[in-house]
Amino acid sequence: MEALPDGMTLRDVLAWHVLPAPLAAVLADGDLPAALGRLLTFAPLALEKGKPLAFCGPSGGGQTLALARMAVSHVLRERHVDAAPLVIACEAAPEGAARLTAWLKPYGVPVFRAETAEVARAIMAHKGGAQPVLLDLPEGGVYTSGGLAPIREVIEQTGCSPVVVVPAGMDAEEAADTAAAYRQLGAERMIATKLDQAGRIGSIITAAACGLALTYAGYSPSVRGGAARCNADLLARRLMVVPA
Repeated sequence: MEALPDGMTLRDVLAWHVLPAPLAAVLADGDLPAALGRLLTFAPLALEKGKPLAFCGPSGGGQTLALARMAVSHVLRERHVDAAPLVIACEAAPEGAARLTAWLKPYGVPVFRAETAEVARAIMAHKGGAQPVLLDLPEGGVYTSGGLAPIREVIEQTGCSPVVVVPAGMDAEEAADTAAAYRQLGAERMIATKLDQAGRIGSIITAAACGLALTYAGYSPSVRGGAARCNADLLARRLMVVPA
């Protein structure tokens, strides 16, 4: 395990990251990477030809950048003209599609805007047979009645697999609520973001402890690179980063 910050115990470190008390108690005794490995699940995340991936999460959490990063990574890895995935921005306002277009146009990835779930399904009907699909889901309100209905509709209409994007620095209890809500919509995996911007990562561990498998951790605003496979060792090292 990484050395503890001067003058701090492991319990102090976990408290600084605002981990809920039950989780802190599980992690505070013994080897931290091993405890994280027992508490959390880690999984790969790759584009699949037969199952669209849909990115969702709290407003401002970085889901659009996470999607763009995956699209660019796929294009750079495949290295041929037909490698571009089908990217759909599922929102009525044009801003999200414009942002995605700005990131993806240099890599030859077109972006389509779908104002409704029906439009998203119609766009997907014209995709290439082996072309993977990425959807940027609309914003949803976890705490408002029917706030996730637009997201549920897209998931049902397109048969996509939702991936929850959870930023570092988010309130840990709200991260738990978010994870639980999206789990009810079928989400099984998550991406951690903004590890370069926020100090505390209690939100990430808390959301993952609610049953979402951690895949990648975003640590840069760059669309090319800027993310690493997430594992227990990475989280243990990051937990030791506290202000002097």
